[in-house]
Amino acid sequence: MFGYVRIDKNELKVRDYDTYSAYYCGLCRVLKENYGIRGQLTLGYDMVFLTILLTGLYEPEDARHEGRCPVHPLNRHVSLTNNFTKYGASMNVLLSYYKCIDDVKDERSVKAAVMAKLLKKDAYIAGRAYPEQKKSIVKELKKLSEYEKRGNKNIDEVAGCFGRLTASMFVFRHDEWEKYLSRIGFFLGKFIYIADALCDLKEDEKNGRYNPFIGSKMTDKEKNGLLRMMAGECTDAYEMLPIIRNKAILDNILYSGIFIYQYDKKREKKKKKPLPGRREN
Repeated sequence: MFGYVRIDKNELKVRDYDTYSAYYCGLCRVLKENYGIRGQLTLGYDMVFLTILLTGLYEPEDARHEGRCPVHPLNRHVSLTNNFTKYGASMNVLLSYYKCIDDVKDERSVKAAVMAKLLKKDAYIAGRAYPEQKKSIVKELKKLSEYEKRGNKNIDEVAGCFGRLTASMFVFRHDEWEKYLSRIGFFLGKFIYIADALCDLKEDEKNGRYNPFIGSKMTDKEKNGLLRMMAGECTDAYEMLPIIRNKAILDNILYSGIFIYQYDKKREKKKKKPLPGRREN
């Protein structure tokens, strides 16, 4: 995924930031344990959110770890893991692998080809554990690739592919919460695709790459309105879930954080990813 589903650090209390960082470190830890350093290379903010969301809903018991890692060897830090951390790690690897395969086909990316080769065995293992999610990821990325090759300008159709893909990853089990988790994932996925397309619009137009907004007559106000509509649909479904645990973190991400990356990238002020377990000054 693209890194949009992040916290708004300035609006988060220190204790909540520390908790978020602990889940971030936990995902990194599980990726290394299950998939090695190559798994850690896929680490992103998006699956940290999914881990915290599912943890808040189903309330599993966390395992707490303290230690050091190569990223910050001088300081001990806390990491939190549970069954959903393992699930998030599997989704991270699956999506990363098939996105690399897609990039190799569409862009002949050498970097993606190398990464795909590294992740092939891990993706096979994750795919066997979660065949429904794997099937959806493969199907929707293929359809998205076809839309892009045809130059499809229908934003709803194109973004819908990434929406359905994301929805499949958000459904951990088929129960009474499935429809809300699926809806959160669907509209969050559409938000991510649209936000990324808007951020890359000028660069894509300059380099002759596909972007559904090239040639669009939508005003900036209408484009921002489209993003907020996707975010609104997502949060409407989120509010139907009986989440208390870590709700401040989830609220921060969905009501504020998802807009931060687009804001920074659009103004060419990308910020470095915060080190796991540490709060930036």
